Amino acid sequence: MPEGVLAVLRELERADEETGTALADLDRLAGDVDSVRARVDELEAFAARLPAEADARAAELERSRAEASAAQRVLEEAEAAVLAAGPENAHGGERFRVRARDRASVADRRVVEATKAAEDLENRVAEATIEGHELHGRARELAAELRGRPRIAEDAGKEPHPGLEGVEAWSEIARASLFVARGQLSAEREAVIRQANELGALALGEPLSAMGTGAVASRVEQALG
Repeated sequence: MPEGVLAVLRELERADEETGTALADLDRLAGDVDSVRARVDELEAFAARLPAEADARAAELERSRAEASAAQRVLEEAEAAVLAAGPENAHGGERFRVRARDRASVADRRVVEATKAAEDLENRVAEATIEGHELHGRARELAAELRGRPRIAEDAGKEPHPGLEGVEAWSEIARASLFVARGQLSAEREAVIRQANELGALALGEPLSAMGTGAVASRVEQALG
């Protein structure tokens, strides 16, 4: 059994390992691109909901302020009524003032809640803007990683255009290119494994069940030893 067969098998094993490493790297890049795209989709969905949500927050704040203003006027009237009431009406006037005070307290609390909701939305808008810039920066980094790689389309290595739309368009190209590149590498790896199995079967003089290149090389090495 020629020693050259084992040398070829070891070369095929190295090629298999290199291809496996390259595939893992493509999977990492594809995962990173998918992560960026997922956040872009979420930010775009938030932007689509924003006008209606902002209108709702503004309307609620305006409504709560109007209710608080009305409740305050009623409370002032109740306070004046208590002062103007004689002893015989003092008890009824006090009940009126307590109810008015409770109503004013509830109305003020609603103003605080509506104000906080409006501020929270403003904060979310600011955070979304910052994240949008960060995502664009991350997309630029990934494009730089893809640039000039074998099997990767040239457009996947170009910087995305500004805005979420630019990142979204770039991600579509990058994802498609990575999918194609992975398919090509997988086919090459399968060919290497198939070649190793065929060569091992020929060297051993017996058919082999499909196994990895390392396992085939070890079987042949044992036979040689």
